[in-house]
Amino acid sequence: MADLQAMLRVADLLGGGPVACGAETSGDSGGNGPAPPDRHETAQQLSPTGPVPAPGAWRAAWAAVLAEERVDRRAAGLGWVLTRLASGASPAVDVLEIGCERLRLSRLTCGSGDSGPQTVSLAERPWSELPSVAAVLPPERTRRLLLLAGTDRDTPGGHGTASHTSLQEVLHTAASGFLRAAYRDETVPLVLAVRAAGWQPLERTAEALQTTSHAQLCLRLPAYWPVAPDDLSAELPLPATLWLAAAHLDGPSGTVGLVRRPLFPAGSRAGERRATGPVVQVPVSAPPPGAATGESVAAVVHATAEEPADRWRPVRLDRLVLPPGSTTTLRYSLRTGHRLELDCESHHAPESTDWADLAATTARQLSQPYPVDLLLAVEVAGPQADGGTVGEERLQEAAAVVTAVQDALADEDTLRVGLIGYRDHDPLHRPGDHDPIVHRVGMCTAADAARVLASWRPYPLRHDFATGLEHLPGEIHAWRRLWRTDSHRVLLTIGSRPPYPHVRPPRVVQRGAPVRICPDRLDWQSELRAARHYEDIVCLAVVDEPAWMDDLQGEPHLVSWAHRAWHAFGAEGRFSAGHDPKRIASAVTAPALCPPHHGAPIRLVVADDPAGDWRHAAAD
Repeated sequence: MADLQAMLRVADLLGGGPVACGAETSGDSGGNGPAPPDRHETAQQLSPTGPVPAPGAWRAAWAAVLAEERVDRRAAGLGWVLTRLASGASPAVDVLEIGCERLRLSRLTCGSGDSGPQTVSLAERPWSELPSVAAVLPPERTRRLLLLAGTDRDTPGGHGTASHTSLQEVLHTAASGFLRAAYRDETVPLVLAVRAAGWQPLERTAEALQTTSHAQLCLRLPAYWPVAPDDLSAELPLPATLWLAAAHLDGPSGTVGLVRRPLFPAGSRAGERRATGPVVQVPVSAPPPGAATGESVAAVVHATAEEPADRWRPVRLDRLVLPPGSTTTLRYSLRTGHRLELDCESHHAPESTDWADLAATTARQLSQPYPVDLLLAVEVAGPQADGGTVGEERLQEAAAVVTAVQDALADEDTLRVGLIGYRDHDPLHRPGDHDPIVHRVGMCTAADAARVLASWRPYPLRHDFATGLEHLPGEIHAWRRLWRTDSHRVLLTIGSRPPYPHVRPPRVVQRGAPVRICPDRLDWQSELRAARHYEDIVCLAVVDEPAWMDDLQGEPHLVSWAHRAWHAFGAEGRFSAGHDPKRIASAVTAPALCPPHHGAPIRLVVADDPAGDWRHAAAD
C-alpha cells in the first residue's frame, strides 16, 4: 500500500495534478475527491518493470492519499505571526520552505504602511545539490521522488539501502546545514512550511527541524512549489486603513472640498491563502460640465485621522474616462501583498500626477454659471399609420432633454425655456396662406416647458422629404426682447426632415413625389447665419433621420440636401434621436458653466453621496 501511495503522490506532483491544483471531484474517486492518475500510465512511467496495480488497490491507495493530504493541514498561528509583523512587534519573519525537490529560505518584511509585504529570497537549493542527500538518493528524478514520497522499496543499486529513519536523519542534517550556510540572523523568528503534505520522510524532517531550530511554527501545505511564498503573506493584515479620496461639491454655495471614505480598514486581509479578498463598491461622479476635463482621477491613499490632505500618501492612482456629470461605480478588491485591483465600466489607466499636486490644484470654489436661454424647436408632424407614436416619442424626448438641462444647471432660475412647434406646409397653399409654426410659448421654467410639451399632439405628415423648418430662423429675431443680458443662448432643434428649399429643389431620382419649394420663398440659410452672428446663438440638433436619408446611392441629391440642412441647424452639435439626454444637456450647458476660480478644473472624482461614509479632510 505504501508503494502505491508513493506512486500516486509522485504522479500527482509531476502532472500538476488535482491534489496540488484543487481540481473538482470525480466519480472515479467515489465522488469524494479528484480522480486518481491513470494507473496504466503511472505504472509505465514510475515502475516499468513492475505489475500494473489492481483497480481496487489503486482506488484504495488514492483515497488514503487524499485523506492524509487533507488531515491536520496546520495553519494555526500564522495569523498571529503575521499580525506581529504588521504591527512592528517583529521586524521580519524568516520562512523555510521544505518541498518535494528543494529548500528555500525567504525573509518576509512589512513596510511602514505605504507598501505591502516584501519577500526577499535568502537562499534556495535543490535536495539533489546537497552532498549528504545526493549520497543516498538516486540521480533519476522519478526514483528520487518515490523515495521522498515514502516508498517501502530500497533505493536503486549503487546507493545502498536507506530506511525511512536513516533518510529522515540525512534530510534533517542537510536542512540544518542549509540554514547554517545561509547565515540567518537567529534573532528573527523562523517559520517552517512543509510543502509536501503526506510525504512522510519530509514531514518527519520538518518536525525534527522545528525542535532543533526553535521555529515558532510549522505549516503543513500541499505538494506544490510556487514561484515565491506570496501565499503565506496573503493573511498579512493591512497595517493602516486604505481610503478613497474624492472632491466634494456643495451645490448651494459652490464650495469644493476634499473628502475620503474608508475602503479597507486596518487589519483587513486578502483571505486565507486566497488570491482575492473582499470587494468594496463606491459610487462616484465626474465633476460637472465646466469644471471637468473628461478624465477624473480615483485616488486611494493612506492617512491617519488628523492628517491634512496634502500629507496623504498615495497607494493607487487611476485616471478614468468620465464625461462631465456622469456617474460610475468603482469596485476595489484587496489582493495578496496588499495590492489593490480596480474594476469599473469606464476605461482607466495609471495616473502619473503626484498626489500632492492633485490636492493642491483642486479648486476651492466654483464660479456661478451664466444664465441659459434655451429656444427648443420641435417638429410636431409625423406619420399617422402607427397612431402618431413617432411624434409623441419626439415630444417625450424633448421633455427629457429639458429636464436633463435643468438637472445639469441645478439652480432653477438659471434656465429659461422657450418652445416652438412646427409642422408641414399644407399642399397647394400660396405665399402667406399658411404658417407652419403652430406653437409658440415664451420663456418659462423647465417644469412648465415639460408640462406644455406633454400637452401637444402630433400633426399629420403632408410631405415625405421636407417640413416647415425654414420658418424657424425668422422667428429668432422676434425673440430678441426675451433674451436675458449676458445669457448663453441655444437653439435646439428636434426633428426629422429638412426644411423646404426656397429655390432649386434637389432632384428626386427614384421616389415619385418631388421636393416642394417653400411657398413663402424663405431664405432660411441667410437668416440662420444672421441669427447666429447677431444674436450669438449656439445651434444644436437632435435628428430622427427618415429612412431615405440612408439611401445615398438611390437618392444622392436628396440625401446631400438633407445633410447640409441639418449640418447648419446642428452647427455646434448634432445628435441622433434616442441619444442620452445627459449628453445633449452637457452640450447645451457646457459653455455656461464656468470653470472654477483661477481656471483650474477639478481632476478628482466627486463623492456621489457625501452624507454617507465620506469624511472631510482635516484643515492644514
